[in-house]
Amino acid sequence: MNRFLAICLVLLSHCLSAQVSDFPLKKSSLLWKIEGPGLNAPSYLFGTMHMIEREYYFFPEKIEKLLLSTDELLMELPGLPTREESMAILKLKEGSFFDYFSKEQSDSLCQWASQNLSMREALFRKTMDSMKPFVFVQLATQWKFIGNMESYEQTFEALASQNKIPISGLETATDQMAIFDQLTKEQHCEMVMESIRNPEKLMQETREMEQLYVDQNIDSMYLMILAHESVIVDEKTAFLDDRNTQWVPLIKQHIKNHPTFIAVGAGHLGGPNGVVRLLQREGYTVTPIRIK
Repeated sequence: MNRFLAICLVLLSHCLSAQVSDFPLKKSSLLWKIEGPGLNAPSYLFGTMHMIEREYYFFPEKIEKLLLSTDELLMELPGLPTREESMAILKLKEGSFFDYFSKEQSDSLCQWASQNLSMREALFRKTMDSMKPFVFVQLATQWKFIGNMESYEQTFEALASQNKIPISGLETATDQMAIFDQLTKEQHCEMVMESIRNPEKLMQETREMEQLYVDQNIDSMYLMILAHESVIVDEKTAFLDDRNTQWVPLIKQHIKNHPTFIAVGAGHLGGPNGVVRLLQREGYTVTPIRIK
């Protein structure tokens, strides 16, 4: 057999062995087992929700056992940045937060802060003046969860630290903020205003997403994200697809070195270009494990 034919057969064999799941998935889960070429032991992929109401939060013992069976925890971020790092990332380099909005919009934001945060207008303006619009979006989002929030990331970090499991990240806080920094002034404005425009509708959509999460239906979560009218959906390639593509080579490197537990937002798992199918296209066997 000549060398060219041998290479063709190897490539054909690889393509045939890469079983990519149908869309939408027939069997879905938040937890996936990764096996395949070059791996001495399986690694695991888990989809989180960065913020979730306590009644929807669940963390079966199986997840903890699998984490403890690996040599590394790999998350989107390797822990939270320090206060100094956060301020460097979140503060505007020039101009004011209120430059992004009309007078009427600024008045609406001040009114929202007064009604929901009990902040007088002068204090709100002073606090937000040098901040990026993303800060307000986070504030408005987290406000809904005050006193009733759980965090998978914090749980994973605590377990890893207690058991001396190294924690690594797929990107940095600076990398994440750079995506938002690329938005136009109009997109920043819309992103902020949509966070306060219809709180009842936003809460309903949040609970629908939380229920899909509990049902472990990652493709339905992906489709719901696409159906939602927002700046993030308009920039889906940057917020989802590009990051997924950038993560996969890093994931491959980590799981080749040692068994790894990977925990990223569940919105990154599903869809045609989600992490599950991207890993399958790389020749790995990625199998759902039901955890409920």
